Amino acid sequence: MMSSYRNLSFKQLKEMKPIITRNLAWFSKHPTQQTFGAKLKRRLKNLLIVTVVGVGSFYSYRAYRSYKWSKEVSESDSITGTKPRIVVLGTGWGAVPLLKHIDTQKYEVVCVSPRNYFLMTPLLPSVSVGTVETRTVIESIRSLVGPKIKYVEAHCVDVDTKTKVITCNSDGTNTVSRGDDVKTLLEPSKRAGGASSRIIKDSARTRPQFDMKYDILVVAVGSENNTFNIPGVEEHAHFLKELLDARRIRSAISDAFESAMTPSQTAEERKRLLHFVIVGGGPTGVEFAAELADFVREDLQYYFPRLVANDVKITLIEALDHVLSMMDKQISDYTEKHFRRENIDVLMNTFVKSIKQREVVVQFKGSNELTSIPCSVVVWATGIKARPITNRIREIIGLKAQSNRMGILTDRYLRAKGVTDGSIYAIGDCATIEQPKLVDQIQTLFEEADTQRKGALDLQQFKALVERKIHDFPQLEIFSKTIEKTFEEADKEKSGFLTLATLHSALEKADKKIRALPATAQVAAQEGRYIADLLNQVTDLKSSDYQQQNLQSFRYKHMGALAYVGGDSAVLDFSGTKPIFDLFNLQPLSGRSAAYLWKSFYFTEMFTGRTKTLLAFDWVRTRLYGRDISRY
Repeated sequence: MMSSYRNLSFKQLKEMKPIITRNLAWFSKHPTQQTFGAKLKRRLKNLLIVTVVGVGSFYSYRAYRSYKWSKEVSESDSITGTKPRIVVLGTGWGAVPLLKHIDTQKYEVVCVSPRNYFLMTPLLPSVSVGTVETRTVIESIRSLVGPKIKYVEAHCVDVDTKTKVITCNSDGTNTVSRGDDVKTLLEPSKRAGGASSRIIKDSARTRPQFDMKYDILVVAVGSENNTFNIPGVEEHAHFLKELLDARRIRSAISDAFESAMTPSQTAEERKRLLHFVIVGGGPTGVEFAAELADFVREDLQYYFPRLVANDVKITLIEALDHVLSMMDKQISDYTEKHFRRENIDVLMNTFVKSIKQREVVVQFKGSNELTSIPCSVVVWATGIKARPITNRIREIIGLKAQSNRMGILTDRYLRAKGVTDGSIYAIGDCATIEQPKLVDQIQTLFEEADTQRKGALDLQQFKALVERKIHDFPQLEIFSKTIEKTFEEADKEKSGFLTLATLHSALEKADKKIRALPATAQVAAQEGRYIADLLNQVTDLKSSDYQQQNLQSFRYKHMGALAYVGGDSAVLDFSGTKPIFDLFNLQPLSGRSAAYLWKSFYFTEMFTGRTKTLLAFDWVRTRLYGRDISRY
């Protein structure tokens, strides 16, 4: 039986041999000979087949996507009012991760924001000098989150927490054609002259006021620039927070150089025109100063060689004693030295007292004299404050519960304090998490840890207390690696036990380490994703006891900080990136290698393939052809 099968197999193989030989002729050492015409005909035939299949597949995919989109739009319209409604205010770093991960099968989701796109804010310094184009850093919110989530372009101006209704309008009775910052456009300019700008009033933007009910309201409206009531900032300084700000700065830089080229300009006026001042030594201020220095050195010096050699000056003003104060001291020192090589003047311990159209008035630490710095363009990159709607929500809830002026105070689940039914959440720059203090609950903690009821805790009981409560009290993390040392320092009598009084002193030190989370995109993105996961897991929206539903509170995981400092160099700080920092013992990085990591990080952070492609082409274009210096 076995031999017959074997003979049959060999027979079949013998019959198939000519077919295999003919079809795999290209793989043989002695391929079958074909004429040139036959080869050309075969290759054209293969090309035609591949083209038809490729084009057909592409249009089939487009047709399927269009059909799916239309179907989801119809389904979204049909479910209105049949599911719990989540209203999200904002389209920033906190709102977009929430919108992308929320379960639309479980909720009806509506996004309300005056900005109908997501903005890659960390790349705004690059946009302001033309390294990256404006369309690269924005993505339509509708294409980003899909048709299952409804979007309404409007301002939320009021919230009724009792009836769960928000009130929205467009921009009141005024109509403007374009602009992110409506306040700036509508208020009459107090400047005589200034950078090129044009405002057209038409009737395209006319949207009446409306009300909308919600079951869950997520406030993710971000923040606005804080001027600290310094005279002249609103009228004469450029902010760098919205896309329109970057476009205005780019226009102002071009205006300054074109004005300096006017034959009748005096030498003194040329130096003033080409003096650029940046206020704020944080990541935004540092990155803009670096991008501007690159722009001047790599592009403008070819078109304006005499002006760049003799008149251009860049000054960075910082009120503290070093720049990038939130990063490691090594990074601050490197940045300051690097800026000196890049011909960027850094004024430390310097306070801005007023900003005028043609100068900045400053005061140096330890001096009572005011110094005038003539300049043409001032970029204000320091400080944030709450938006009007944020303060309005705080007032509605009650300032007794909402005592933090920086934003909406929330619990560990990011629910607004003072809202009894837990229907309002706040994330991002407009929110501040209330961190519970250990000393406020020390009696309960002590009794829970004292399992043997001796009235004192030994080392093992103290260790168990730290490990068990570290999730509820993040400040205990400072003890996690030095529990024995902390125990010995608290046990001053060397008795081997901690009494209630000695434990109080130890926990008080931990409470002093409590810091508000930084107002960064990293924090907002993690909070947005957390809210989406939380709401997806909630089984009963009417129950505010999340511990009973086994829901975890929010824990921020710091992934490091980075900043571009110019000259194809960047700085990266891994401090606080536990457990990554402890596992690999990563040290602060600086230089060209850090710049590659900086670029790769922001490339991967781009939300869509379109923006990733545009960003890559922008970087290549800038390297090959330079930046566009025209003003439009």
